[in-house]
Amino acid sequence: MTDKNKLLYKIVKKLNGLSKIEAYELAHRLETFLFYASNPIDIKNLKQIVDSDIDDNQEIDPFHFTILPNGNFCEFDGSNDWLHIYKENKRILPNWPIFNTYYFKTKYAPLELIKLTKKNLLENIQNTEKEKDILDFLKTHAVTKKNVLTNKLLLLDS
Repeated sequence: MTDKNKLLYKIVKKLNGLSKIEAYELAHRLETFLFYASNPIDIKNLKQIVDSDIDDNQEIDPFHFTILPNGNFCEFDGSNDWLHIYKENKRILPNWPIFNTYYFKTKYAPLELIKLTKKNLLENIQNTEKEKDILDFLKTHAVTKKNVLTNKLLLLDS
């Protein structure tokens, strides 16, 4: 067995007992996490990435793809400089706006895919420079309100 195979076996052993979807989600999070890591990988740098904000010049999630724990895929719906929005592709329900479920990632938590709700958004941006702007936005709009002409979430314009 080659060294690469031994290393791969050692890593795959850690996935024992996980569902395939959980393993795919973990692999995607790891790939995103490693995108921000230095080369060669250093544990101090990895800890720094987890504990701090990502550099403003970096993409939040360069892969624009994720799988939810329920097995549904999320497609990239839009972004701005601090926020990426994903829309869940439901396999069973029709594609009507009332069934739409949105998720988000921010530069403040680029490894987490969080359901887009007012509460979750406010928790995620608490004590950041965006907090005041988003509070003002949420006073007049629902978090998933769309522009009628462009069909783009208004949140991305704030």
